[in-house]
Amino acid sequence: MLLERLYEAAVPRLADKRVQEVRIGNQLVGVLLDSGELGAAYALPGERRIVEPVFPDPAPFIGMPAADLAARLLEPDLVSRALGLAVCNAVAQSDPSRCLEDPDVATTVPVRPTDTVGLIGLIHSMHRRLAGWAAHLIVFDRSLEGEPGIRPVEQQPELLPLCDVVFVTGSAVTNGTLEAVLPWCTKAREVVVIGPSTPLYPEVFADTGVTVIAGATWLPQHHARALEGIAAGLGFHDMADLSRRWALRVR
Repeated sequence: MLLERLYEAAVPRLADKRVQEVRIGNQLVGVLLDSGELGAAYALPGERRIVEPVFPDPAPFIGMPAADLAARLLEPDLVSRALGLAVCNAVAQSDPSRCLEDPDVATTVPVRPTDTVGLIGLIHSMHRRLAGWAAHLIVFDRSLEGEPGIRPVEQQPELLPLCDVVFVTGSAVTNGTLEAVLPWCTKAREVVVIGPSTPLYPEVFADTGVTVIAGATWLPQHHARALEGIAAGLGFHDMADLSRRWALRVR
């Protein structure tokens, strides 16, 4: 499974590192390691049964071996998985040979005016750019089902094979749905996993059908501000200036 592959890829990078700080907000979770590396991930507030953070007290995690917190990636609870993903994201390494020149995948992954595009997880910025360009835009979002323009997930096996390009939010890694949808992207020339939760580990996505991964890392000089923002309940879009975006070619 993808989560197991991610954990196995991250563990060697986490050797001898410990958790220094943890922040759990209504949008994001953030983990700072004693090596000075910071990672974050969306805690999927739209899918949680409890609106407030499940772990309001981060104290139990302070001083924990980083690999032990990363292992929570394999637990069923969504906030636990987000914490594990944040640890893995903290030690992600961007291979220069795989980096696209422009990290904005909306421009570096070409969408043609004749394309049918699938968007799994409503990313508003992507939706605005694609809606007026692609011939057809099909949007799925489990937390927004029933709202105008959102297709039910039950239609994915029928509609995803029609898509020429598919963009999937990185949160699909956290909730375990990415692996379920990839076999239906049979026509897609590009399958892009996008968003700040996206783990920048190209090797993890090898042979999955994913062609590009687009995520972000936090700039060291802004770590304190990022942690404060996460604790205050800000989303990534509120703190985009504190990070650097990356887009990596998987193959």
